[in-house]
Amino acid sequence: MGPMDVAVIGRGLMGTACAMHLAQRGCRVALVGPDEPADPAAHDGPFGSFHDAGRITRAIAHDPVWARLSTRSLLRYREIEARTGIAFYTPCGGVMAGPLDGPLAGFTAGFLETPKALGLAHDRLSGAALARRFPMFDLPAGSEAVFDPVGGTIDPRAMRRAHEALAVTAGAEVVATHAMGRDGGTVALASGGRVSADHVVVATGGWASAAPLTADRPAMRVYQRTVAFAEVSEAEAARLSDMPSLIWVPEGDPTDRYLLPPIRYPDGRRYIKIGGELTSPEAIDGAALNAWFKTSGGAEAGASLLADLVALMPDLRIERTATAPCAVTFTRTDYPYIARLDDRVTLLTGGNGSAAKCADELGRLGSVAALGGSVAAEGLGADFAPVFM
Repeated sequence: MGPMDVAVIGRGLMGTACAMHLAQRGCRVALVGPDEPADPAAHDGPFGSFHDAGRITRAIAHDPVWARLSTRSLLRYREIEARTGIAFYTPCGGVMAGPLDGPLAGFTAGFLETPKALGLAHDRLSGAALARRFPMFDLPAGSEAVFDPVGGTIDPRAMRRAHEALAVTAGAEVVATHAMGRDGGTVALASGGRVSADHVVVATGGWASAAPLTADRPAMRVYQRTVAFAEVSEAEAARLSDMPSLIWVPEGDPTDRYLLPPIRYPDGRRYIKIGGELTSPEAIDGAALNAWFKTSGGAEAGASLLADLVALMPDLRIERTATAPCAVTFTRTDYPYIARLDDRVTLLTGGNGSAAKCADELGRLGSVAALGGSVAAEGLGADFAPVFM
């Protein structure tokens, strides 16, 4: 492989979208990152949290910056699907629900106000009207909710694959191994080779802090999260065919949960997925993060999540349950870090638990930064400037 204009390190959702946008702007791009391992236990490199079939998508958020990021991405979903023939978006609708008082009152106020402020289509629901609209849920008394008609689910594996297909069509080259180090524009690979480029985009998710490839370590907290799955029968999935995705606050809880409707996974079975934890262990380095992804998650956290599911959906008929590992990265600003740090490197990381649905726009912003443009001028209400330790 000859010298490239840009090497994007990180073949996840943001990195792959960034590679696509750069290639479509005429750059010679190398997209560096391993394939999803067939056997996680035998994998010796970084993992991707996108190795999953379900993520929530929605335009509405508790914060207008995230709402703008999501809206811009949602508007491009169907075009990407049409150009690639890869379907990844199911607009089953999305609900956000929470209390008007208590520790998450501000969260509720945010998602009630944002759609009004930005002119986003929505229905506001509470009390008996909320119960009638979504009888499958037993939400805490006093919950206020908004229904987002363009919300629903995405298949993150398929969305990433679609972005990569368009990147390759535009001339990008995929390097299916992980980066071991960076010296200026030269990236050392686990395969023993190297990639040289005029500029490097570091889009390595939690590994951007746990195993940094930048001169300074981004200020981020990387948590080892657990997600739980409840398998349901085809008949039960049919009964829940009008179930939306949901973000809600359990009774008296200081954090929110998220829930996806029955989704068919690669094993052919239908699973309802639930996530969101009050506390979880923090990854101290890349080795710890890699080791976490070789587990099945935390048993105690999984049991707690499944108890929340049963409380929310007491009539749900569950065939069997499972847990899996995930990771979430929170920045100091609560927004992604997207910045050209110098002539050689751009940082694109920090999903804050909200990035999958808006990865296309985040990747585009990464391409703007890498090419010397102003991310702050993009009209999103934030400059996405990084903070370092």
